[in-house]
Amino acid sequence: MSRPRSLRGRLTALAVLVASLAVAALTVAFNVLLERSLDGDVDASLRSRAAAAATTIVARDGHLRVRESPGDAALDRHLWVFEGQRALERAPADPGLQRAADALAGRGRVFDEAPGGEVRLYASPIRRGGRRLGTVVTGESLEAYHRTTDLALVGSIAFAALVLAAVSVVTWVTVGRALEPVRSMTRSAAHWSESEPERRFGATPRFDELGELARTFDALLDRVAASLRHEQRLSAELSHELRTPLSRIVAEVELLRRRERSREDRAEALAAIARSAQQMSDILETLMAVARADARLEVGRSDVADVLEHVAASSPGVAGRVAVSVRPPPAPTMAGVDPEVLERIVAPLVDNAARHARSRVVLSANAAAGRVWVSVADDGPGVPADARDEIFAPGVRAVSGDGHRGAGLGLPLARRLARAVGGDVTLAPEHGGAEFRVDLPV
Repeated sequence: MSRPRSLRGRLTALAVLVASLAVAALTVAFNVLLERSLDGDVDASLRSRAAAAATTIVARDGHLRVRESPGDAALDRHLWVFEGQRALERAPADPGLQRAADALAGRGRVFDEAPGGEVRLYASPIRRGGRRLGTVVTGESLEAYHRTTDLALVGSIAFAALVLAAVSVVTWVTVGRALEPVRSMTRSAAHWSESEPERRFGATPRFDELGELARTFDALLDRVAASLRHEQRLSAELSHELRTPLSRIVAEVELLRRRERSREDRAEALAAIARSAQQMSDILETLMAVARADARLEVGRSDVADVLEHVAASSPGVAGRVAVSVRPPPAPTMAGVDPEVLERIVAPLVDNAARHARSRVVLSANAAAGRVWVSVADDGPGVPADARDEIFAPGVRAVSGDGHRGAGLGLPLARRLARAVGGDVTLAPEHGGAEFRVDLPV
């Protein structure tokens, strides 16, 4: 028998199994008690008949004599009176029953059943003056009792079957009604996650279990919506950031195809295409690093000083007019992030600082209170006061006329990547130039 697949089927099967065990135990107990009760009634009836028959027997000169009366016809049925082994009175019966009754002559206060088990016999001694003079044997047909026990057994089995059927139906219906809100909520959550990610179950009063399920579904829908927003934002940032270098490559290729250009112009165009392609590669690597960190795929450790030295060596400044230097931390400092991730966080900050600095950019780091702090400071004009709250928003640039052709995604990507690994990027208070601080786990 296959195991039910649905929770409703399993609960119904469990309820029917438990009810079957209980009903079976009750049915057996009822029939056993009924049989014992009827057996007790038969035994009591035999004793009463033996005692009644003994009152009709008198002793004269040491011999027994049965005294007949007009009402003894019913009493004589299944009645035997023995004096010793000699039968004074016999009831009409088949030979098997006669032999069973004869075997009880001389015995006292014992029960026996005739062959076939249809008649029960009882032997009671006859005493007069302290002497045993004979034996009274009475019999009782068990046919009516057997019919009663058979009917009771069939009736109890039928009743048990009805009870089990009722338990099955009631459990099936009850569990189905109890699970209907769960099915409805599941269907709603599946539909909302596909077409209406902003829908929620909210704070509608529900039973404790359903309320907890609703809160779980709301949290799941929040995560689904956040994931969708993350994908949409990543796609928008990817298309936005790649648009400029891709447009530059397309324009240079079109110019090369439409007119003849000098060797110097061709070399300059190819160099511009190479720079744009490298820019696109860097953008893709940064965005992929953000995506991996958001998915918690990047977990490792890195030497902060080594990463800062690598970032400083890789940054050209702005046409070489800005010096990018590293102030080593006072002690070896390890950050709890992958070196590539740390580089992708710091590099946009260094590029931004080099673009706005007058002459120098300083990178420094220190560890305190279980955190690693990386500082990127420049000696430029700083961030305008009206742009401090918006500088980390995608597409927002503090100074629009600085000649930079980017899309304003460097700082937002750096902050997103830092937050994805359990840190953050903030702008320090102004003290002559801009200073960005990176907070990371040790």
